[in-house]
Amino acid sequence: RRGPEFIKAWIKSQPTGAPGRRQMPNFHLSDEELDHLVAFLKYSSEINTANWPPNIEG
Repeated sequence: RRGPEFIKAWIKSQPTGAPGRRQMPNFHLSDEELDHLVAFLKYSSEINTANWPPNIEG
């Protein structure tokens, strides 16, 4: 796994300009916004999604 600093640097470096590849746009996020985004990604990666969604039909 990559750490928070790698993720922030990767997001900031988009688009890479690699020919023939789809590129993620640059969203011009502030450092604070990047910190919040990384915190959200960390939070969401720790949610237990086993057996989700529940099978309510039995």
